[in-house]
Amino acid sequence: MRLIALALAAISSFGAIPVWIDTDPSVAPGGHEIDDGVALLQAFNSPEIAVRGVSIVFGNADLPTADRIGREIVSRFGPRGIRVYTGAAGPADIAKETEAVKALAAALRVEPLVVLALGPATNVAAVVRLHPELAGRIREVVAVAGRRPGQRFTAGAPGGPAFRDFNFEMDPAAFQTLLDSKVKLVFAPWEISSKVWLTRRDVEDLAGRSAGVKWMLPAALDWLELWKKQFGAPGFNPFDALAVGYLTDRPALECPAAAMRIERGPDDTGAGGEKPYLVARLGGQGRVVTYCHTPSPEFKSRLLRRLAR
Repeated sequence: MRLIALALAAISSFGAIPVWIDTDPSVAPGGHEIDDGVALLQAFNSPEIAVRGVSIVFGNADLPTADRIGREIVSRFGPRGIRVYTGAAGPADIAKETEAVKALAAALRVEPLVVLALGPATNVAAVVRLHPELAGRIREVVAVAGRRPGQRFTAGAPGGPAFRDFNFEMDPAAFQTLLDSKVKLVFAPWEISSKVWLTRRDVEDLAGRSAGVKWMLPAALDWLELWKKQFGAPGFNPFDALAVGYLTDRPALECPAAAMRIERGPDDTGAGGEKPYLVARLGGQGRVVTYCHTPSPEFKSRLLRRLAR
């Protein structure tokens, strides 16, 4: 019956890009990241894409918390009939046939899909590892990770505290699995999201026009306050929104080919020791991926209009 429902959904959304969303939402007051919630609302409000399913992965929150929040967002604001599936609780689950892995594999057998990987790539890499025959059914994976050589992730004033390439560093092995596969890979990294700012005024204005943003407003205001205190920033970067934007507003993003690989180097956050880096070199030789680095000036206004629908 589930496969029949997916097939009927494919027919009903003819012309839209069929998409699976893998996410680690943590939308809650107390300074928790809200960009997965923003991206989910953006995707649900975008007729260019047809969401076939949502899977949950650890990351911004532990798996039970992310699962609860994800289910609430989908039940409140998602398309009718969209189901949510529980996935990896940590990197070790890359070898586990979770509910999310089974569901994504079943969906891929029905039709080829684009996968939006908005958190650690564990669930997606598990499908590639456990069901290699389905790798060719993944049209592309759009992931929120990566950087160019020497880039330091900061916000606000230059020279401020650096933060991690979080999704990648939570499970580098999952990203290596994807790099080793033949799946087409697209990266919407910190670089492109760092050029888009959502301010308190933006959020409060949206809350007056969008039920979804109104629901997340307490969490959003706390998230804005954290960015102000920690980085001296005038707003926050909606990281995951740029990955959705690759599908909904592709002409508004500059996304050339690059060579991507994992390298090791000194930890640039000041924690000491070494760590892995997911590095893209434009025009380099190696595993070819698509690397998005610059949005057009109108991208933000397009995003705000989508969120207000």
